[in-house]
Amino acid sequence: MRTPTHLKRLFDGWPELVCFDLDGTLVDSVPDIAAAVDVALISQGAQPAGEDRVRGWVGFGSAKLIEQALEWAQLDASVTEECYRAFLTAYDANLSGKSTLYPNVEAILKAFKHQGVPMALVTNKPSVFVKPLLDQFGITDYFSWILGGDTLEEKKPSPLPLLHCMEGIEAQADQCLMIGDSQTDHNAARAAGFKSALVTYGYNHGIDPKTLEPDVLMDDLAELLL
Repeated sequence: MRTPTHLKRLFDGWPELVCFDLDGTLVDSVPDIAAAVDVALISQGAQPAGEDRVRGWVGFGSAKLIEQALEWAQLDASVTEECYRAFLTAYDANLSGKSTLYPNVEAILKAFKHQGVPMALVTNKPSVFVKPLLDQFGITDYFSWILGGDTLEEKKPSPLPLLHCMEGIEAQADQCLMIGDSQTDHNAARAAGFKSALVTYGYNHGIDPKTLEPDVLMDDLAELLL
């Protein structure tokens, strides 16, 4: 397989490591996350937030997600723990009922695997949910590392998860790539010295990914293989 244009420009070949974000990059998981958030809110007598609103909250981890939901619903912080438990229970019961893989996810994973490029899954989602969700879509075995938001002492935008994977194979930072959908992913990449590739379709918290000036900006993951 010839070296794709973007990869030739960035690495003069294939990268030594690729780290992928999960929610908003590989999987559109908001429908099921939002349903669980609404269960938690309703348990406290609040109105459901709805999928569109929750879409703007996802990306900083579940604890922060519930904080944002409580603030929106004007619920007292004293119910945070109870609301968080209700969210976790509801989400665990239905991880992927309405969630879907984005287009060409398997194509890009297969391409990197074919070239022998190690891949890591680096997400801020609680680790208890990560492998089961990957299993649902049959993509678990592509990844040499699967890191949730609570796997290490720090999560994105800290560079620690990316550096953890890089150091495990003694790769060079400038030969590694982070693929995500948000400022959180971009900042983690920059802090680690990785190249940054962002998709335009994910959960970007209202920040136009173009303004972040990533090394690659894509409407579809397949563009990275052109």
